[in-house]
Amino acid sequence: MFDSPTYLMYEMVRLVRRTGTRMFPGQPRMPHLLVLWCVARSGPLSQRDVAERLRMDAGDLVGIVDALEEAGHVRRRRDPADRRRYALEATDGGLGFLEEGLRARRRLNEVLFEPLSPDERRLFRGMLLRVLAHHDDRFADLAPGGDSPADGAAYQGTAPRERVATPQVEAEARLRQQARQ
Repeated sequence: MFDSPTYLMYEMVRLVRRTGTRMFPGQPRMPHLLVLWCVARSGPLSQRDVAERLRMDAGDLVGIVDALEEAGHVRRRRDPADRRRYALEATDGGLGFLEEGLRARRRLNEVLFEPLSPDERRLFRGMLLRVLAHHDDRFADLAPGGDSPADGAAYQGTAPRERVATPQVEAEARLRQQARQ
């Protein structure tokens, strides 16, 4: 098992959870931060839009949104474009909570990746992004050799890519590409 990257990633995820819980008891879990980050960055959004963007199960998302709403970090309002559904918005308190959670995550990264040099951290991040970009278009602009401002030309994987992007994610990628041109 020790030669299996998937096993090592599994153990890494377990290490992240254990260390994060120990260092920051009571801090939000990653799914809560992701939902809040998504709504703060792109909201107001319907729960369906959030689920699609984050590739989360809609049933799991309900509990996360309920907890965020109960804590005062997001609010549900009727969507003016479709009165049958609700749109999620981050509150001012939610934005502060998000910033605090992101600061905690940065400290967690510093502790977890302390054995790596800055160059090794960049390389590790780049390799993770390359693998993700190969399988998930949401990461294509972030991968080394990707179309992000710091990286240059788009990543060109060699294996066929499974279509995993939703129409909304694809539309956002086209808008980002048009904005760069």
